[in-house]
Amino acid sequence: FWLKPRVLKPARSSKPNGASAFASSGAMNDEYDVIVCGTGLKECILSGLLSVHGKKVLHLDRNNYYGGECASLNITNLWQKFRPGTEPPKELGPNRDWNIDLIPKFIMASGDLVKILLKTKVSRYLEWKCCEGTYVYQYQEAGFFSDAKYIHKVPATAQDGLKSPLMGILEKPRFINFAKFIMDWEDDKPATQQGINPRGHTMKQVYDKFGLQEGTVDFIGHAVALQINDEYLNKACGPTIAKCKLYLNSVLTYGGSPFIYPIYGFWGPPGGVFP
Repeated sequence: FWLKPRVLKPARSSKPNGASAFASSGAMNDEYDVIVCGTGLKECILSGLLSVHGKKVLHLDRNNYYGGECASLNITNLWQKFRPGTEPPKELGPNRDWNIDLIPKFIMASGDLVKILLKTKVSRYLEWKCCEGTYVYQYQEAGFFSDAKYIHKVPATAQDGLKSPLMGILEKPRFINFAKFIMDWEDDKPATQQGINPRGHTMKQVYDKFGLQEGTVDFIGHAVALQINDEYLNKACGPTIAKCKLYLNSVLTYGGSPFIYPIYGFWGPPGGVFP
């Protein structure tokens, strides 16, 4: 299933019935249903899904590592990529101490990517760690007994929410009602939508319905829904509600944070196809 440049190397088949792209002698088969070039995340997911559905797949990569642009490189491969012809300093230690992500990305614990990895059974070969917490920048004036604060932990539990300085005492019940509305929301059940039309109402109208203050709106929009600007406020609320629900469901999956990360770097999901 795995072919390195100029080197034939038999490896685990991705087909459920155990069929392999390489014969036991190491010779390649003559015919394949699909040839996938590159071992980036998208290519590996595509390859896995095709093989799970019974296709014979030949997977090629010109590099001597997999992962494509989202690979995690050891120190030798990192030097070869960015400083070809030179050797890494000896004081950096052995390759086994390094997995450097070219494009670090957090993964939502309840997101589509995790569901795809579970479906293709790649998750059996991966180890994950839940992030300990996420933080947001929001200025808070100093009080009689406290200094000014700028960085705040995003609440991940009900207890965190009660202690969080991001919202006042009177605002927290309104936020809890909003969170319950999000968790109860189902796209195909209007009875769960409390009169909100996901295509006809804006997100600003949703916030107004629950009486949320500007600071809370800012927190939800950018720390929960992960919107990059405020343009979403005047757009249909459906996509933002979906983002909020994904965030909250991901928090409930493991607790502490909605984000998980492969322990050995982001090459893990592509690499799981080739254990």
